[in-house]
Amino acid sequence: MKTNFTFKHLDFSESLATYTDSQLEEISRFLLKSGACNVHYSKVKHDYCVEFSLNTKEKYFRAKAYAPDIYVAVDMAVDKLEKQVLKVRKINQHHKKFSLSKEGKMTVMNARFEEKPKWSRVKKAA
Repeated sequence: MKTNFTFKHLDFSESLATYTDSQLEEISRFLLKSGACNVHYSKVKHDYCVEFSLNTKEKYFRAKAYAPDIYVAVDMAVDKLEKQVLKVRKINQHHKKFSLSKEGKMTVMNARFEEKPKWSRVKKAA
């Protein structure tokens, strides 16, 4: 997954970037297609803010978290992002039209064959 890091009111930290990247790698195995992620770190008063914007071909995911410790904020935001990704994955895997499945096609075919014709031919005796 391609990841871009942005630090606002903070200095760049390689350890924080690698920690976030490792957390995002766990989420990327749930994605059906790879995507790009933008991570914004900022400091608001006494709390750290971490915001993820994950863009894939299927959907756009966004998560934001505030915490006094930046690593805790990353964990909270990753949890939110993981819930969103798993929800979409579950919908995509189990969202099938019944009429397109084998059972659906068979019920339609059975209904056609079991239907009685409206007209019946009766041969006249000559």
